[in-house]
Amino acid sequence: MPISQALYTGVTGLSVMSDSMSVVANNLANANAKGFKYDRVEFDDLLSVDLGGASGTAQLGRGARLSNVRTIHTQGGLSVTDRLTDLAVQGNGFFVVSNPKGEKQEAGGQFFTRVGAFHFDKDGYLSDPTGGHLQGYTADNKGVLSPQLGDVRLATNNIPPQGTNKVLMNLNLDSRVEVREGEFDINNPVETSDFVTTVNVFDSHGNKHPLTTYFRRADDKDGISWNWFATVDGKEVTDADGAPIKQVGSGTVRFDSKGNLLSEETKDFSVNFTRGAVADQKIELDFGKNISTEGGNGVGASTSTAAQSITVFHSQNGYESGNIKSIKIDLDGKVKGLYTNGIEKLLGGLALASFENTDGLMKAGRNQFFATLDSGSPRIGLPQTGVRGSIYASSLEESNVDMAQQFVEMIRSQRGFQANSRSITTTDSMIEEVVNMKR
Repeated sequence: MPISQALYTGVTGLSVMSDSMSVVANNLANANAKGFKYDRVEFDDLLSVDLGGASGTAQLGRGARLSNVRTIHTQGGLSVTDRLTDLAVQGNGFFVVSNPKGEKQEAGGQFFTRVGAFHFDKDGYLSDPTGGHLQGYTADNKGVLSPQLGDVRLATNNIPPQGTNKVLMNLNLDSRVEVREGEFDINNPVETSDFVTTVNVFDSHGNKHPLTTYFRRADDKDGISWNWFATVDGKEVTDADGAPIKQVGSGTVRFDSKGNLLSEETKDFSVNFTRGAVADQKIELDFGKNISTEGGNGVGASTSTAAQSITVFHSQNGYESGNIKSIKIDLDGKVKGLYTNGIEKLLGGLALASFENTDGLMKAGRNQFFATLDSGSPRIGLPQTGVRGSIYASSLEESNVDMAQQFVEMIRSQRGFQANSRSITTTDSMIEEVVNMKR
């Protein structure tokens, strides 16, 4: 083998050490870049020359080459920020960003990133600094997420009113109360009843009205029964005919001998509110999950035991119109709006992507990646499903660059470069000696 081969071997060493230094320099340059994943160089030796020999296995190396620059996708630390739309992934997922072609974009298409510095643009889209739209799932008026992936957009800032159609009451009605003679008198409700409770309900325009319900112990040899009478102020309905109080519904609630909710019966319960747009607004009065038809066991439902009558809690599903005052993003990626009327509404869900082979992703600049045949197709879904991880709002992921490690790699590359350059100068001296011998 000619002596010049050692010269070429040293040159390959200089080349790979230069590439190694470039990778280290790039890692250090992006040490403070949010979501950056550092690269690691991997080397191979070149095909050796067979020198023959008695054993037949004598080989001489011909140098080194850069075989791969592998991106290390380990978790970076999370730092807290003061922006709600700053998002960070704790886990293996990637945000999905759709970059529309435009003046700010070098190329359109679907990209994947760990950088969660998003903001709402003028059109309501949750976007990255270059105008790419974060992908997720929109929610309908019932709070059901669409299965179709699309741009995350805050389409509306207000919520229309909703009239009450269900009132949930959890009560304890004192079973020690004796059955009294006579009937319930709408003109003297307090004196002809045993317990009263009031809850505010809403008409179809979002106007609030007090709904007062009176309870009267009923005669029941097989258990415990109570009759109830729902009333409203006569001035707030159209069919009170001048009466101060209007009865709008009635029914019976029954309990077994242990005081557990057995059954519920409701007669016609409808209201004609003066300022409402809906005639005969239907309202359901629910006392919990009963034993007879709903499979209840008494837990969480109304009771009738030997204790003072009391309203444990009550709720209803109506509300006035409201404007959005803030949003929140949960760990599972659900985006919820908080409105001035106290309503919390699901607006959408963010999507995360995972890959069978993360090492197969290709860098696209701006700390974004795109899928390749080696990475496999993205598996896109909601956070906290599969191995996609969780989303933390008001947080950003730092780079995973270890400065100390990179300085070690820098010194190692520098020493390697110096050693290879010395092998070249030594080989050059040897070649010069050979030339001098010929002279």
